[in-house]
Amino acid sequence: MKTRILFLAAAATIASAAPRIVAAQAIPDKPAPAASKDSTKDIDPVGTYTVYLTAQGNAMTTTTRIDKRTDGTYGGTVNGDGIPPLPVTSVTVTGNKVKLSLTAPDGSEAVISMIITGDDITGEWSMANDGSKITGKKAP
Repeated sequence: MKTRILFLAAAATIASAAPRIVAAQAIPDKPAPAASKDSTKDIDPVGTYTVYLTAQGNAMTTTTRIDKRTDGTYGGTVNGDGIPPLPVTSVTVTGNKVKLSLTAPDGSEAVISMIITGDDITGEWSMANDGSKITGKKAP
């Protein structure tokens, strides 16, 4: 009978420990998924663009050239009907949006904001007392 009591006591001890053993062997929680990154990659704006706009009420075609400088920034020129080449002073790229700042013929700042989808361009340009919507194409 003593053996039977010891056996029952041993069985009870094992039975009471079973949940703790299972819990200790449980599969740990999966690590939290990494935060998703913004999948919008900045485009490379380098190239030549034909841009159609209206300036002082007149339809105009410009050729905009964006180059990458040795320091990694961008610059370029804007040439248009009846205007001298205008220097691009800065270029900002956010996804497929490209913003150019340039020095207008009168010395003021002009801004061209382009949205580039494939080879198509839409957006607007502006400077003091002037501006319009733009359309255009990137040269292949």
